[in-house]
Amino acid sequence: MNVKNNKRYKTSSEKIETAFLALMERNGYENVSISDICQCAGVNRSTFYAHYDDINDLVIKIEGKFAHSMAIIFDFGCKQDHNTFVSMFEFVKKNKHFYKAFLSIPYATLAEKNIKNQILSNMQQKVKGAFSSEIELYYRASFFGAGIKEMARLWLERGCKETPEQMAQLLKQEYGTRDVVI
Repeated sequence: MNVKNNKRYKTSSEKIETAFLALMERNGYENVSISDICQCAGVNRSTFYAHYDDINDLVIKIEGKFAHSMAIIFDFGCKQDHNTFVSMFEFVKKNKHFYKAFLSIPYATLAEKNIKNQILSNMQQKVKGAFSSEIELYYRASFFGAGIKEMARLWLERGCKETPEQMAQLLKQEYGTRDVVI
């Protein structure tokens, strides 16, 4: 029986996610249908619906996994050193199919907003007094996050020609050497 958390269920889920990411990268988010996903993944529509309510649910679940993994790299906002940024760029490169597709979405998704709020909350505790107000922290963190997102998008677009180490160095040069990067 294909029950949640058994191997067959997880394999079907992985196939669906892999197919969706490949289709989204190739055709763009707006041009992917459930039929396309099922055909590419080699599963029935009923299998798709056993895992996801619709394409938006699929996107939220996939992105949630990646956003959580990224948040772990940054220790939910508590780590912002050079090695952390090297790890971030290594993770992006390792998962370039997801990030190429994800970074093409022109708006902030729910998972991205949730992780951002969690990171901001942790950062407020870490950097108390470093900023004149919480609003300053919020805007600076937003600016910094948008910059990193665009750097990653351009890096992927260029085929990851620079190493993760070089990308982290570019960040360091752009944002300085302060303990608190933002």
